[in-house]
Amino acid sequence: MERRRLLHAGAGLVAASVVGPALTPARALARTAEGTGAPGASPPANGAAAAGTPGPCSDQPVSTYGTATYTAAIVGMTVLGGHAYVVARGQNPPLLGEIELGPGKLTRTVRLARGEGGWAATVSGGQVYVGTYPVPDLYRFDPATGAVTRLGTIGPSGGFVWCLTTAPDGTVYAGTYPRGEVWEYSPATGELRNLGVARPGEQYVRAIAADDRHVYAGTLPRGHVVVYDRSTGAKGSITPAPYGGAACLLARGGRVIGGFGRSVVDLAPDGSDARVIPMPAAERLVDAITSTGDGTVYCVGRPTGTVYRRDGDALVPVAAPTPQDEHRALFPLPDGRLLGGAGSGRVWWLDPNGGGSTTLELIDTAMAGPDPVQSLALGPGGTVHVGGHFSITTHRPAQGTSRRIPVSGEPKQLRTAGGRVYAALYPSTEVLELDPDRGTIRSLGFIGNDQQRPTDMRYARTIDRFLIASAPPAGRLKGALTVADRARGRLAVYHDVITDQSVMSLALDDRLSSGIAYLAGDTWGGGSVPPARPSATVAAFDLCSRTVLWEVAPLEGYASLQHIEVLDGVLYGVYKRLAGAWFAMDLRTRTVLRSGRLPSYGELTVHRGQVFASVFGGLVYRIGPDLDEAQPVLSGLGDGWYNPPQLAWEQRPSWHAWGVAGRELARLRLDPDCTLANRAGTTPPDAAVLESLLAN
Repeated sequence: MERRRLLHAGAGLVAASVVGPALTPARALARTAEGTGAPGASPPANGAAAAGTPGPCSDQPVSTYGTATYTAAIVGMTVLGGHAYVVARGQNPPLLGEIELGPGKLTRTVRLARGEGGWAATVSGGQVYVGTYPVPDLYRFDPATGAVTRLGTIGPSGGFVWCLTTAPDGTVYAGTYPRGEVWEYSPATGELRNLGVARPGEQYVRAIAADDRHVYAGTLPRGHVVVYDRSTGAKGSITPAPYGGAACLLARGGRVIGGFGRSVVDLAPDGSDARVIPMPAAERLVDAITSTGDGTVYCVGRPTGTVYRRDGDALVPVAAPTPQDEHRALFPLPDGRLLGGAGSGRVWWLDPNGGGSTTLELIDTAMAGPDPVQSLALGPGGTVHVGGHFSITTHRPAQGTSRRIPVSGEPKQLRTAGGRVYAALYPSTEVLELDPDRGTIRSLGFIGNDQQRPTDMRYARTIDRFLIASAPPAGRLKGALTVADRARGRLAVYHDVITDQSVMSLALDDRLSSGIAYLAGDTWGGGSVPPARPSATVAAFDLCSRTVLWEVAPLEGYASLQHIEVLDGVLYGVYKRLAGAWFAMDLRTRTVLRSGRLPSYGELTVHRGQVFASVFGGLVYRIGPDLDEAQPVLSGLGDGWYNPPQLAWEQRPSWHAWGVAGRELARLRLDPDCTLANRAGTTPPDAAVLESLLAN
């Protein structure tokens, strides 16, 4: 949703502004060349028509239609002198942008060596430091010369540098995932040193702060604040019971202040004298925190995006410069204003006394670029809807136009019904209804119930309801099934419907009037917690009684299902752990008929009596019916997906589906009789990188 006019649950219809006009192909290409990032659709690269051509295998297997979705989303942010520095997410390699604070304009961009983004940024000695993912590198950028130096790698492939801070003497400290370590870099000596795991069993150091004597690390998922003695290396917990780890920390004036869940906690460096200031009821957590020269504390709440000022033991709302947005950082400026960075790619300046604000839209600058695709759905009239970071783009390939509408998160799932587009968002779990013609958005509400990540979504036509699968945050196991009534705008949530598992996928029984949905589980839940069950299971859920009828583990010992589908009374599934393992199970006897192994995992679809698997690595296979081995259909599509790859099929009798080739929207010919012409080279995906990106 658009950040200036964002919806709350139940707020009704609001017109969503569109970034840039609908573009013809020529204008789209011209504006992209200028670096504006405005979305547009280009004609098929090979001249193929949108409709089929004579002969089932005569056209090209892949026709591309321009960038699928653009982004200027940011993660890391810091300030040095009269400039702010922001790091884009989802662009490979990462893009570092320099913003001149006076006129509020982007003045320079620089590419880092590798990775997809950088959550962490700080400054020391007139230099900018950035920590990246999914290769956890530490970089130094010299604004005077424009030089970028990679200082070292501080973790395994798939790792994150989650946070950076600078001590008063200029020493830089970093917190990492998945080993939960604190690292120290000395600009004076160039030494990079591992200070060790902050807390055994904790995978994340998510927040970090430092003063003259100590370094403070906020860990997740269980949540601790660990203090390191900078001289001796001794460490211990100063976690203020019953509050867990901090999402943001600062050390100022002999105090340690942080966002702990729904509270701001102010404590002494030894953990004593804890003062708790609760966030207003509308907020779920503290996104960012800062203090001014006189010690005044400001913070930003999620999900409302409201800036609060601490007044004694209360938080007083100031303004919401970008409502409903996630926030990455908050800084005081010398002129008394506050500077904030929102995850969607908005940088704002706020007068905390008068409440007035101005905003820079990075999507309209050279920070914009092709985004990894979150989700995809085919709508009426040949429209193709693509979910990206904080946006949904509606493409009309026949007209060569596209329209980008901002939303308040990542649309992990998109589906269409009745001329509308429905989206389930991460991390808020909000469910949206979008009218792509009018550009209006309606909120159906939030799943909540300790859920964070929508994983699958199906439209049950017989009951006119959407079914949504979801997973909890890190450190928790229990997922949920949500039944969404789009007419009434109501959500019914069935928490822990598969005991101690997240719900990864849904499939509807294709037998007439069965009224059964099948749910696929993941024993890892939200991750970073030991499983409570040995095997992932499939559960049959009665949509009338809203109860589980039975539950079975198709393949014993396999921990995580990724996706399932049903065809003619047979349930097909693909696993995430063991990655790429697939099976076909008779639903009447609940016995596995066939099983095999794909190179990776992804999503399954059924079309024209065939079962297809679209998996990471740019690969499409056919796994049923009655196949003992998976049959390759198409390869060489690249790695343009952020989430497990999806296919959106055209209506019968077409063998074409919409998907992604690289980061371009693509129409794919998937006729099983044309597979020999469809084969191309492929590179197996890095399992560690996939795991970390999908978990974070």
